[in-house]
Order: sequence, then C-alpha cells, then structure tokens
Amino acid sequence: MKKIEYIYEDEDIIVCHKPAGIATEGAGPGKMDLVSQVRNYLTRKSRQEGKKGPAYVGTVYRLDQPVEGVVVMGKNKKATSSLAEQIKKHTTDKYYYALCYGDVEPKEGHVENYLGRREDSGLAIIVSEEEKVRLIGGDVKKAELDYEVVSSEEKTSLMRIKLLTGRFHQIRVQMAGLGYPIIGDTKYGTKESLQYSEEKGIKTVCLACYKFGFKHPTTGKRVFFEIKPEFIDHEN
Repeated sequence: MKKIEYIYEDEDIIVCHKPAGIATEGAGPGKMDLVSQVRNYLTRKSRQEGKKGPAYVGTVYRLDQPVEGVVVMGKNKKATSSLAEQIKKHTTDKYYYALCYGDVEPKEGHVENYLGRREDSGLAIIVSEEEKVRLIGGDVKKAELDYEVVSSEEKTSLMRIKLLTGRFHQIRVQMAGLGYPIIGDTKYGTKESLQYSEEKGIKTVCLACYKFGFKHPTTGKRVFFEIKPEFIDHEN
C-alpha cells in the first residue's frame, strides 16, 4: 500500500497527500481507506499523550480512489463544520492537474454543463437542457470549471483546472465530453486514449488535486496546501 504523506497538522485540521489507488473512505472489507489510516495515526498519537478512545476525523470532501491529491480533514466538530460550510458556499480554492489525450483547443476556457448519473452504471453523464427539463425531479446539477493548457506533447495535453463546483466525477466526464479524456481513465476514456495508456503502462487516472486553499477554521487566515502529482514526475 502506498504511504500517506501528512503535509500539515495542528489542533483543528490535518492535511494529507492521498496517493492514487486508496479510497478516501468506505473501502471494502479487509481494505484500508484514507480516513481509517488517518484515524489510526491520530489515535496512536492521542494514546501517547494519555488520551483514550478513537480520535475524531471529520471528512468534508472526497477524491475518487484512482485520483491523488490534497485532502483536508477536521480534527474536531467545529473545524469540520467550518470547512464543510466553506465548501458548500464555494469559497474554497481547488486546483487540479489533468493529463488529457489530444491537443486541447482552445488553450484555455470555461466549461459548464448539467450532470446527472446513469441508472444502469452509476457513472456521471452530461445532460442536455432538454433532458434536464424532463429529468427535473432527478439529481441533475450544474457543473463548472476553468482550465488552461500548461504544455502539450504529441498526443497529450497537461491541463491546470480550477474546479468551481464539486460534482461526482466532474472533471473526468467534462473533459471526456470535450473530446479530451484523461489518460488512464477506464470509465470515461476512448479506445484511443485507453490504448495510449496501455502503451505507456499507465494504470491510474492522471488527475490530481494539487492545490487546495481555504480559510483556517480558527485563525481565519487564508491558507494553501500544495503537492506535486506523481504522474507529472513520471512525465518529466
């Protein structure tokens, strides 16, 4: 199992670098997820300080299992509530890197769709305005992001994305909808992108939440935490 890196910790929050391949929470029987590992880590520390019982860990957002990146958790209910409220009001800053198949054009832009989920597979799907009207009683939500191309190779484009809404599989389905699926994405990729991923030996989704900014629950100061994704190291 890949090792979790603890980037920052104080009395209120703990910030982790979640590796690709580990579920944020809710892993199946016999599997360890991020939340469980963080709780075990904090509980061990608490016992060394003479405290009893399991440590509190409050989750406010998830990263998909094959996606790596920055995950912030609350160490008490007050901090967790503050983080959750910021995410609800879209006052956090969440940035991603994505390695997409194809030469993305235009080189920067704003993407806006309505997303739903298929009944048969559970995967995300872009819904047209007409379908949205028909499915008004269903779980259809507006999804927005801004992107810019950082660099381009023969068959790929490295993109920097600012996520403006946090929907299920949002970046993955929206980039695929533009015709530029993310390398290594077996759920939303095309035959060509999957063949390229196989040729390059890429076995995980080349998507990472590399930077997350928010107002600290106690100090009120704006803080940012950043990591360098493994697939960028691999590319370079």
